[in-house]
Amino acid sequence: MVCFFKSLVFSLGLLPVAASAQDVLTTATPDLLVRSLNPVLVQREKTRGLKIVGAKDLEQVNSYGDTLAATVNLAVNFRFGSAELTPQAERLLDNVGMALQSSDLKSYRFVIGGHTDAAGSDADNLDLSRARAASATQYLLAHYQIDPRRLVLRAFGETALLFPADPEDGRNRRVEISTLKQ
Repeated sequence: MVCFFKSLVFSLGLLPVAASAQDVLTTATPDLLVRSLNPVLVQREKTRGLKIVGAKDLEQVNSYGDTLAATVNLAVNFRFGSAELTPQAERLLDNVGMALQSSDLKSYRFVIGGHTDAAGSDADNLDLSRARAASATQYLLAHYQIDPRRLVLRAFGETALLFPADPEDGRNRRVEISTLKQ
C-alpha cells in the first residue's frame, strides 16, 4: 500500500522522490519542473534530506563557465540524426514552457544544453547537439511567452555523457535545462 501511495504521489508530481543524479526525465509535470529548477525550492528539499528527481547538485560550473544553480536532464526525443522534435518531445517541452512561465521561475535565466551520445564524429555531434538545443529553444519561444533573453543555448555534443561506460546509450542524448545562478 505504501509503495502504491508513493507511486501515485510521484505520478501526480506532488512530492520529490529520491533519485540518482543520472536520472533523465521522460515525463515531468510543470510543478515538478518548477521545484527542480528553482534553486530556493531545491535547496529547501535538499535540507530536508530529499533529492528532486532529475535535479543535480547545486553550484555546478559547466564547460562554458556558466555557474548553475539547478539542473534537470530531460529525455527530449528527436528524429534519428536530426533536430526534429517528436510529439513526445513536444509534450515534455510543453510542460517545460508552462514551468518557465510560472511566477516561481520568472526571475531566472536558463541554459538549454543539447547533448548527444558518442556515435558519430565529435564535430557532427557538436553540430547536432547545437541544432537540438536550438530546436528545443525555438519550440519554447514559439509556443510560450518567454523572454528570449532568459534562455541561453549551449551545445555539449558528446563531452558530458551521463553514462560514460556506455557512450552510445540513448539516455546520453538529451536536453539539459539549468538555472543560471543570479
